[in-house]
Amino acid sequence: MSELLFYRQPVALNRERHRNLKFSSSARFRFSREVNSVPVTGIEFFEASRDLPILFSRSESDQYSPLVLLSLRNNSHTLVDDEGNWSGNYVPAFIRRYPFAMTDNQTVCFDEHSEQFSEDTGEPLFSDEGENTKTLNNIIQFLHQFDGAFKRTREFCEQVQKAELFKPFNIQVLAGDNKPVRLEGLYTIDEARLLNVDQAQVMEWFKSGQLAWIYAHLHSLGALKQLSKRQALQNAEEEAETSTVN
Repeated sequence: MSELLFYRQPVALNRERHRNLKFSSSARFRFSREVNSVPVTGIEFFEASRDLPILFSRSESDQYSPLVLLSLRNNSHTLVDDEGNWSGNYVPAFIRRYPFAMTDNQTVCFDEHSEQFSEDTGEPLFSDEGENTKTLNNIIQFLHQFDGAFKRTREFCEQVQKAELFKPFNIQVLAGDNKPVRLEGLYTIDEARLLNVDQAQVMEWFKSGQLAWIYAHLHSLGALKQLSKRQALQNAEEEAETSTVN
């Protein structure tokens, strides 16, 4: 299961224990403000690449995974305002699935700490007979789709790694105030090496649509400029607030 970045009290959804539980959907994403990146699946590369850089991280077990960079700061981003409204063009599915998640053995979990749950208001998750409601079935369907996309993305990354296409992406960019920020520990796909990949593998990626994932990833690197501009705006606003206080 993907890392539970935002979940403070994750518990398994139980038909008996949570029989009276109700859920209120929300388009508020304030809970995500304290991260600067989140995992992303290959099928999302197209939408995300419009304004978010897509890069790859490498785990201690030598597994590569894609992520979207939300900010040039270490532990925050400004794509959500104080009310939790998302100002970007695309909200990653990793964020949209909250407060639910699914384990590797297909167990549905939820963040018991989330204010979206109550026994008084919202849409019931179970019927009076204890059966799944349409609301819960829709949630489970989304979680299955996310889980399937995550697994296909992991298999794709394994193929890219086997083809030795990953290369370090260490770059220095301006954070908007002419102060350089060094991005390290990230990886990108080497377009030059892609030209030497076995034709059968390239054809397999083409037929599956995953070759387009590669070029969407490469296209997304241009969005680093947008992050720099967004950082400049944030810096200017913070300086203005500091000047006003002083």
